[in-house]
Amino acid sequence: MDNAVGKMLEGRYLIEDLIGVGGMANVYKGIDTVEDRWVAVKMLRDEFADNEESLRRFRNESKAIYSLDHPNIVKIYDVLLDRRNPVIIMELVEGITLKEYIERSRVLAPDTAASLCVQLMQALRHAHDNGIVHRDIKPQNIIVKADGSIKVMDFGIARFALSQSRTMTDKAIGSVHYISPEQARGGVVDQRTDLYSAGVILFEMITGRLPFEADSPISVAIKQIEDRPLRPRELNPDIPEGLEDITVKAMCKDPDRRYQTAGEMLRDLRRFLQEPGVLFGYAELETAMERGSDIQRFIDDNDGGPQRASREGSRRDRGPSSAGRGSRGGSRRREEPEPEEDPDDGPAPRRRKKKKKRITYLTVLFGITCAFVVGTLIFMGVMLHINKPFEKVPDMACPDLVGQDYDEAQKKGKNYKLEVESQEFNDQYPTGTIFEQNPSSGKNVKEGITIKVKVSTGRQSFQLDDYKDQEATLVFAKLLEKGLDYVIAEETSPTIPEGNVTQTIPGMNEEVVSGDTITVFVSTGTGKPKAVVPDVMTYDLAIAQDEITARGFKVSVSYETSTMDYGTVINQHPKSPARLDVGSTVYLTVASDEVIPTANYKMRVFFTEKMQSSGDTYQIVVQLDGREVYSSIIDPAEQRAVTVPLNGEGQSVADVYINESLYQSIRVDFDDGTSSIMADRSDAF
Repeated sequence: MDNAVGKMLEGRYLIEDLIGVGGMANVYKGIDTVEDRWVAVKMLRDEFADNEESLRRFRNESKAIYSLDHPNIVKIYDVLLDRRNPVIIMELVEGITLKEYIERSRVLAPDTAASLCVQLMQALRHAHDNGIVHRDIKPQNIIVKADGSIKVMDFGIARFALSQSRTMTDKAIGSVHYISPEQARGGVVDQRTDLYSAGVILFEMITGRLPFEADSPISVAIKQIEDRPLRPRELNPDIPEGLEDITVKAMCKDPDRRYQTAGEMLRDLRRFLQEPGVLFGYAELETAMERGSDIQRFIDDNDGGPQRASREGSRRDRGPSSAGRGSRGGSRRREEPEPEEDPDDGPAPRRRKKKKKRITYLTVLFGITCAFVVGTLIFMGVMLHINKPFEKVPDMACPDLVGQDYDEAQKKGKNYKLEVESQEFNDQYPTGTIFEQNPSSGKNVKEGITIKVKVSTGRQSFQLDDYKDQEATLVFAKLLEKGLDYVIAEETSPTIPEGNVTQTIPGMNEEVVSGDTITVFVSTGTGKPKAVVPDVMTYDLAIAQDEITARGFKVSVSYETSTMDYGTVINQHPKSPARLDVGSTVYLTVASDEVIPTANYKMRVFFTEKMQSSGDTYQIVVQLDGREVYSSIIDPAEQRAVTVPLNGEGQSVADVYINESLYQSIRVDFDDGTSSIMADRSDAF
C-alpha cells in the first residue's frame, strides 16, 4: 500500500512495512541484508523533499544523534542523505511511546515515574555532555520497551549547546505542551530547556494530566510563559512531597532557579528512590517567591535563624557609642550644661521654654497614636464582622459536575459557586456541558467554595479537504491531526498508483465534525494479478530468464563489463521480494567480457519534474544512428539526470526512449563536442 515498501536502498536495506507516520517522515521496518538485522528506516516524505527547513532538520538529526552512543538513546547505523528522500537507518526498538504508556496507566506510581525519569536524565546528561540540546523532549519521542527501559529518539530540532539558537526563528519548536517558557517566547535555549520539558513529563506521569491546556497551541504557549501550574499534590495528594519538589524545581519559569544540569536532577531522583520520604523544600520556596513573601524570613526559618540572632545580638552589644558615631546629627546634640536654677529667682526662662515645647510634641504624638489605634480597632472589627474568621465553616465533599449542564449545575449550586475558566471544543461532551472541574469531585472542601469549570462548545466542524491521489499514510496523519478517525477500504484504479487515495466518504468540501470517522479508499493498483519477483542475482542468464518468465513477467537484458563470468546476472530491477503486475518487465544487467572503449562524448539526459515526483522507475534506452548503445533502469527520484557515454565521429543522432516511447532526439557533434535537441517530447512524461 506504500510506494516505499519492497524497495531496496543502497543494495542493502530492504523496506518491509510501514510502522509509523511522523510530522515530516515515515518510519518503516526493514532489514539490513549485510548485517542480517532488523532496522528502522526513517524516510523524509515527498512533500518535504524540496523544503530547505525540512532537509536541515533531517540533517541535524542525523548529525546530532550519530555522535551519541548511550543505551537510553536510539542508535543510528547509517545515513543516506545523497538522495531525493533522505534516509536515516536506525536501531529498531520494539515497544510503545511513553505517551501511550501514560494514557494506558492514567497515573503512574511514584517510583515508576521516578525510575523512568532517571533513565531520561541519563540520556540527556550524555547528550548535553556532548554539546547537544534536544529541544523537543516529549513522551511521544520516548519509547518504553517491554523490560521497562526507555530510548530517546527524534533529535530533529536538536542543536549544539553553544549555537545559542533562537527557537521561534527556526519555525520548528517542540510540542507546546512541553516547551520551556524561554522556548515559547523565542529566546535563547540551552540544556535547561530539556530539563523543563522533563519536568512537564514527570508532572504528567504523576498527575495524569498536563500542566497547561487550551483551545490553541498559541494559548498553551502563552500559559507556559505566564501562568503558574497547579502543584502536583493539589491534583493528587498521594504524590510524595519529595517527588513534587523535584517536579516543581524542574519546571521553574526562571531557568536560573531550575536544575542547571541533568546530573543535578538525576542526583535528587536517585535520592528520592532511596529515601521516599525525603524533603527538598523546593516547592515551598518556589511558592514563597511566586507570592512575594518575606523570602529572608523563609530562609531564616529554615536554615538562617541562629546566624541572624547572632548578628542582631552583636548590634545590641555595641551600645549607644556606635549610634553616636553613626550620624552627623548625633555630634551636634552635645549641648552645654544648662544653668543651675536659683532657688530664689525660680527656674531659668530658657528651661521653661524647652519644657513647653516638649509637652506640645508629646501631646500631638499621643493624639496621633490614639487615632491610629482607634482606626485600627474599627477596621479590624468591620473585617471580623464581614469575614467571620472564628465562625466554623462546615466541610463538604466537592460535587461531581463533569457531564452536567452548566446552567443546571449553577441552579443547584447552594453550597458552591461556579466560575467558567474557559469554553472549548470537545468531542465527548455536548454544547453547554461541563467537561472539567477544579477542585476535582470528592475532594474535601469548605461550603461556599468557588469551583472553576470548563464548558464544552460542542464538536468542531469544518469542510473536508481533497485527498485524492495523495499518499495514504500522509492522508491518515492529516485526518488524525484534525481529530478525525478513519477506516480503510481498498479499490482498484487504472490511473491512481497503488497506495494513493482514490476517494473519501464524506468527500471534498463536505462538512464534518471532529470525532467523525472518514472512509478512505486506497488504490490497490490496476487490479491485475500480481506475483513476487524471484531473486536471480548471480544466476546464469538462461536460468534467470526461465525463473522470471515462469512467474508471468517479461525480461529486458542489458550488458556491462564485469569481472564476473560472462552471462552472469550482476543486477536486477526490481529486486525480490517486490510484487509486480503479471506481464510487467523485470530488467536484468548481465556481465559482458567485451571491452567498452572510452567515450569521446558524454551526453546528459535530464528528467521532468513529474517523473522525479512519480515514485516510479523507468527504462531508458539510447540509440545512436539507430544502433542501441545504452540501456539502464533509472529512478528519477534518485537522480535528476543520467550521463550517457557515446563514441563516434562527425555528427550523429541520438534517440532517447523512455519505456519504449521516444523522449528526445539529440544531434551530437563529436568533432566540436556539442549537442542540441532536435525533437523534444518530454512534456508527455
